[in-house]
Amino acid sequence: MRALAPEERGFVATLAPARRPSWVAGRIALHEAFSDLGIEPGPILATPRGAPALPRDLIGSISHKRTLAVGLAAPREGGASIGVDLENCPPAFASAEEARTRARPDIRTRVLTEDELARLEQVSEEVRGRMVTLHFSLKEALYKAIDPLVRRHVAFHEASLTPLPDGTALVALALSPPGGPFSVACSWTEIEEHFLTTARVRRQ
Repeated sequence: MRALAPEERGFVATLAPARRPSWVAGRIALHEAFSDLGIEPGPILATPRGAPALPRDLIGSISHKRTLAVGLAAPREGGASIGVDLENCPPAFASAEEARTRARPDIRTRVLTEDELARLEQVSEEVRGRMVTLHFSLKEALYKAIDPLVRRHVAFHEASLTPLPDGTALVALALSPPGGPFSVACSWTEIEEHFLTTARVRRQ
């Protein structure tokens, strides 16, 4: 396993014990992503907004869950920014009754726009939980990518998404205050019972 740089080990020591394992796993994942590109970014600490602190010519993003961490890395090109997210993937239930009985806390009104809620009603109840989680994950990846460009919190309702069967998603931004214009590309897949989503955002 890759060892952390002394600067990274020093940073870890400042974190609460509960945060340390996920922080270390995320840095290792991002270092490995850069290694796959033949790039050595040096120590990866954190920006004031909590993102990985990288040299100006590099971009990257991290996400982690209890047993899995991922890193997304690229050279900086044309002012682009990237984001990645990982979420536990709910099962597709065999029946609507089972879906209602085993439903997780309902976050749909917090995460989805009115347009997205309307589209959700067209999906069978057995898979609605999965679709809400997929929207949540895509928006998390998207907001990680947008944050460095607007430097503010972006709310869930500032983007409307339509995940497509080919692993991409249509994106309509409604930033407030207006930002951009931006070109946006999002993707999603399933890996080891998780949704893995990515976003790439560039000023037009």
